[in-house]
Amino acid sequence: MRVFQAPTTLLGRRPDHGPPGGGPLPAETLGALLEGLADDGLLGEIDAVLVGYLGASEQVAVILDIAERVKKANPHAVFVCDPVLGDDGRLFVQEAVADAVLNGLAPNADWLTPNAFELGLIAGREIDSPQRAREAAQRIGKPVLCSSLRTPIGLGNLYAAPNGHWFCETPRLPRAPKGTGDLLSALFTARRVRGEAPAVALEAATGAVYDVIVRSLAAESEDLALPQAQAVLEEPVTWPQAVRLEMA
Repeated sequence: MRVFQAPTTLLGRRPDHGPPGGGPLPAETLGALLEGLADDGLLGEIDAVLVGYLGASEQVAVILDIAERVKKANPHAVFVCDPVLGDDGRLFVQEAVADAVLNGLAPNADWLTPNAFELGLIAGREIDSPQRAREAAQRIGKPVLCSSLRTPIGLGNLYAAPNGHWFCETPRLPRAPKGTGDLLSALFTARRVRGEAPAVALEAATGAVYDVIVRSLAAESEDLALPQAQAVLEEPVTWPQAVRLEMA
């Protein structure tokens, strides 16, 4: 699968390690990068636009523009918003960025892939259980993949769409490196674009993320051990079963 990547920010290190250096790309620069794809006639080859972390609120207009142009060039393309805003009850982006994502990107996305905290921001209510996540997704009215839902045995991922809800969970591990939600969104989107059914894509993405975390912990790495785990991204060793939930 071919992937085109456009960075919204360039940093020297992870922000949780201290001042990261670098910073967000100006909206004009981001727009120029994306214009290069358009000038090469590549927009029609794009099946999904997946947006994650934003470096600045001004980037929203550029992203919405390219998403609209991609969907005009390829009517089957989907616009997926991973609202990377925070976790565990706190924001880790500026208020202006959060507002731009919640009121600019999220309403215009075809699919949303938030964690439980971010879904709560979108829905305007706390999400503390799979059932509350389901209720929030139903009110939103578009496909939602919600990660990091705590269960008695571990963590679960919920896929809720107008035509069905599925829940998939794995045992809780002692810790996880940063970036697991981003990885889940990318793997799920790639598998859906490839034609896999939602339940299958949910199972495979959930299992692959778990496998990567296990390998990262075994390597005593603070980062996701993606180079060492390429094989499990395609063929997970762990394959949890997605349970279809009864619609209310």
